[in-house]
Amino acid sequence: MLERWVKANEQSLINQSRSFSLPILNLDDRFRIPIMVEYNLNKTIDTIEDSTGLEPDEKIYLITTFCAYLERDSYSAAVQNRMLEVTPEEEAFVFNNYEATIRLYNTLSSEEKKLARRWTGEMAKGMCTFLKKPINTHHDLNEYCYYVAGTVGLYLTNLLKLNGSNVSNEIFERLSVNAVSFGLFQQKLNIIRDFVEDKITKKRSFWPRSYFEKEKDNVKILNKMCFDVLKNDIPRAIEYSGLVPPGNESYDYFIRFILCSGIEYWKLLKSERSVFSETKVKLARIFIQNLYGNVSSQTQEEFLDYCQRFYQEEISTWPEN
Repeated sequence: MLERWVKANEQSLINQSRSFSLPILNLDDRFRIPIMVEYNLNKTIDTIEDSTGLEPDEKIYLITTFCAYLERDSYSAAVQNRMLEVTPEEEAFVFNNYEATIRLYNTLSSEEKKLARRWTGEMAKGMCTFLKKPINTHHDLNEYCYYVAGTVGLYLTNLLKLNGSNVSNEIFERLSVNAVSFGLFQQKLNIIRDFVEDKITKKRSFWPRSYFEKEKDNVKILNKMCFDVLKNDIPRAIEYSGLVPPGNESYDYFIRFILCSGIEYWKLLKSERSVFSETKVKLARIFIQNLYGNVSSQTQEEFLDYCQRFYQEEISTWPEN
């Protein structure tokens, strides 16, 4: 049964993200199953949040019910059945495998389960808030991104503290300070990239409304979003990567993969007018396929040098406005 639950969760992970599944499935035994389970739990509530077949009140009810059952180490057949009714078949994998995710979650240690409940619940709380609250300002954007991605950074950091090696209290505190920015960095890039899909398909926009009130040139607004990520989130994301202590190599490579792919996405998105078309900006498949091998072959010093050089080159040439 355990093997079947693992395979179902791996399939949910791969269906959601073939790129991110590679570094997750290459994590060592201390991290692979807990992180895969958390990823699928998060994706389950994210699928409810993104559903175009539900009104906000029902989404909030389903997310809340999901979390209530998770607190009892169980799954809700009612939530599963309702989501299978309204979710296109190609997006329904997390609900087809919902029971398997909870079964695998129940094989985790009590401390691992506690972390999963805490940070999934925190994410869910924010999602429910913003189903009724528009993103009007830069502060709103940061708050939303904290809930849907900063919580992931904090979950990962707490799991590293729990299961990792050589994570002193001092290192844990320094990692925690940067963990939210590590999550914000990724989520803001997703929001930039998915502008058209969110606007047309989901009838929502995660770009601050106030930006469009003060500026009519979409590319200038795009670059305002990009500069925010560069100035406020990337430096702390780089610092986070540099703080991962020895003895946690697979976790380190996982973090490097996320950071490097984000930097490359940032380069593509900056000043890119096709962000506002239905042609989605994507990294080349061959680049993604080779990325894990490239970042895991570098020393930590070499990788951080690459990140710092990118940051210094971009920040020195960016016109602040």
